[in-house]
Amino acid sequence: MRYIIVSNGSISNYSFYSNIISSEDFIICADGGAKHLIKMGIVPNVVIGDLDSIDKNHKKSFLEKKVEFQKFPTNKDATDTELALDFALTQNPSEVILIGTLGSRMDHSIANVALLKKILDNGIKGRVVNENNEIYIMDTLNNELSLIEDKHEYMSLIPLSYRVTGVTLEGFKYPLLNAEISFGSSIGVSNEFAKKQASIRIKEGLLLVIKARD
Repeated sequence: MRYIIVSNGSISNYSFYSNIISSEDFIICADGGAKHLIKMGIVPNVVIGDLDSIDKNHKKSFLEKKVEFQKFPTNKDATDTELALDFALTQNPSEVILIGTLGSRMDHSIANVALLKKILDNGIKGRVVNENNEIYIMDTLNNELSLIEDKHEYMSLIPLSYRVTGVTLEGFKYPLLNAEISFGSSIGVSNEFAKKQASIRIKEGLLLVIKARD
């Protein structure tokens, strides 16, 4: 089963997510993410966090619908999104999708993207999604990724380790074969799809992959 975590970041186009979230998904609300679920007309399976940012009326609405709440102390060692992820990882999900995890707070945005590594370390597929981006992480053990172009999109590779070796791109306008990309290099930014389905392979390293649209 897919697990969808909805957090308190920025969402502007709610209809966009109707093609992502299905009735078969398990929905986790990370505290103030409740405001987004209310606007989507979605009742979560569980609300997780210290409950300092959820609107009291949204909380009341979910309680009336018998939604489970897992409350944590305000002084905690993890964000509400990570707490939600920790719960999801105990449920053996087939995939975890993080929504509402990007926004004006760059610290939270970066920390939430970094949670993809935790998902990857558990052998589970994961991605961060908003209206303009799909974000993935690849590493030495999880070194193959297939992407499908939905519209006119760009694909960018950003090394998170000192270097990423054996980078091979197929189906893109600018292909690579067994290349090396170093941390701090922008050579992998704004590639384009040459085919509907394209692939990325690496040998070693930690690589951030972003499929982006304007």
